[in-house]
Amino acid sequence: MDLNLILSAQSLQLAPQIHESGMVDGLIVIKNVPARKYLKATPEEWFVLKRFEKSRTVPAVLGEAIRDRFCLPLGEFYELILKALHANILLEPGSHPPRVMAHNWTWMVRPKVLARPLIILFCMGLLMSVGFPPKLPSTLIDWTVGIALLSATLSFGNFLSATMVRGAGGEVYRPRWRWAAVPPQFAVEVTDAVMLARREEITVRLAVPAALATAAGIASWHEPSWAFFSLLGLAFSLRPIFGGTFAAVIKVGSKRGPSDAEHDFIFPPNRLPAERWRLLKRALSEPTTWARIGYGTVWTLAVLCWGARLGGNPPWTLAFWMINGTRIAVAIGGSLALLGTSYVSWEGFHLLRDSVRARRSSLRLWRRRWLGFKSIPLDEPSRVKLLTSSPLFSALPPPQRPEIARIMTIKRHGPWKALTEKGVLPSHASMIVSGKVSLRLEMPSGRTVQVQVLSEGDIIGLHDIADAKHPNYQARSVTPVTLLEIDRLSAEKLVVAKISQAALTDAILKVPFLRRIPLCQHWHQQAISRFALLSNIMSYPEGERILSEGRTVEEFYVIFQGDARVSRKDRQLATITAGEFFGEIGLMQNSLPSASVTARHDTRCLSIPRTELLRFVTHNYAVALELERVSSQRLGRPIFPLKAGDFRSI
Repeated sequence: MDLNLILSAQSLQLAPQIHESGMVDGLIVIKNVPARKYLKATPEEWFVLKRFEKSRTVPAVLGEAIRDRFCLPLGEFYELILKALHANILLEPGSHPPRVMAHNWTWMVRPKVLARPLIILFCMGLLMSVGFPPKLPSTLIDWTVGIALLSATLSFGNFLSATMVRGAGGEVYRPRWRWAAVPPQFAVEVTDAVMLARREEITVRLAVPAALATAAGIASWHEPSWAFFSLLGLAFSLRPIFGGTFAAVIKVGSKRGPSDAEHDFIFPPNRLPAERWRLLKRALSEPTTWARIGYGTVWTLAVLCWGARLGGNPPWTLAFWMINGTRIAVAIGGSLALLGTSYVSWEGFHLLRDSVRARRSSLRLWRRRWLGFKSIPLDEPSRVKLLTSSPLFSALPPPQRPEIARIMTIKRHGPWKALTEKGVLPSHASMIVSGKVSLRLEMPSGRTVQVQVLSEGDIIGLHDIADAKHPNYQARSVTPVTLLEIDRLSAEKLVVAKISQAALTDAILKVPFLRRIPLCQHWHQQAISRFALLSNIMSYPEGERILSEGRTVEEFYVIFQGDARVSRKDRQLATITAGEFFGEIGLMQNSLPSASVTARHDTRCLSIPRTELLRFVTHNYAVALELERVSSQRLGRPIFPLKAGDFRSI
């Protein structure tokens, strides 16, 4: 599965034979009938999926969702698409998932007919098992009868489950004898139970435990040593984790359970520690989570008491609790503490690993710049490779790069050295191989300010051509710098003359700037280059209004040079500087800004029209996620989904 292709260009379509359940715990269960695949979705998620009734791309649906204000949180949106593909709810054109045929099950009974009898049998079986103490099997007959009883009970429970699913209108799959199972039993797949109403699903799930409890109770009354395996099967059936019967249906106080797009993430950005912590925090706030923990505690106590009875030490006696009470409490508390500690330790390990990797990368770069710059290979093949990675030289046809690499010379400078002089036309154009360079510009007002910090792959010596309206650039090294130089005349003939003015401006001015601002730090190089291509450099004199309060936002802005004042009703709220951006909230939630932005100190901005930005964002999920994150922080609430009253932005 090519993630980038699916989320940016691949056409998808809703599977032709889709069946949806009614509302179950606030969710809709969607089934691809021929493939027997299921997806639990919220009504809002199902509304999004239905946009694919005709073949469409993910960016097209996302753009429509943003424009029409029904967009989900973007992490949930992308997770939903991938989960729907995995469940064959969405299909690529021409794909045909394997067909799973339902069995022609002829026995049918409605779950509500058996609901009360099953509950009575379950409770009576438990009471009889408690009233008549079980015994460990001691003879071969005890073992044989006990295992046979367990096998027959499981088979009958499975048969009863299938009969009720079919009676409720669901499908039954693959009825068979599982001879290799422990114990051998008749099994049937009743996954269609998730399509039923909640009470019907609970009744279907109760069939096997009720049968086991009844068999264990009768055996405990008739011959206690025959009940051992049935009680063991009952305890396993009611386990609180790993797919137990009751844990899956416990629901207390919550309006709805999590959809499939809200847990067990497969979308890589959703698997980051921050997202997992958010999921844990949400789970701990749900009463259902604590109900399941309580059920797990009760189940553990019941199993311990049952084990004590088998050992001849009845759990209802005072002596039992005086001897074992503290041990049991410590065991249960220790287990819960160990579970929590393990989770925290695992997440802490991931955080520490990511931090160490980032610091190791920074340390390697620092060492290379300050200590290892002389060992960088700069033979002709290495130079060609370096040119290919440069935004400027990569725009040239590949055959021209070796020619330029041959005539380039190597220059090294120490830190804090002037590389270009004020008012003097540069004699060389240089590509930075190693090191950092401070780029300063003399503004029309006469003041000189640092506008960028250049590093590996960036170009110096051609800024006066790339930015003809502001030619007074000066470069100064910040660290030891290694350069590949070419004389100015050759650079103009072999490079500048071969590409357009717009491409030159993008490669020399925009791309180096964008690579280093927080907004674009995690973008792919192709996304940065595309963003540079779409943007225009706009100049605003001091005092000019860039964005007006209450007026439709038509552009997205990133401050390229200078700064700007944010105000509301003539009251200043903040000052934003180079690298910061504005206008994205109004564009992404189709709302009016509640503040104005006014230029200060020779301000220049990169601006992108609304339609181009939305098209760019919807085709680059990393960009969309970053804009959503920052916008939500600015608003103090999630930008998606929109609610009533959310249509004004800062």
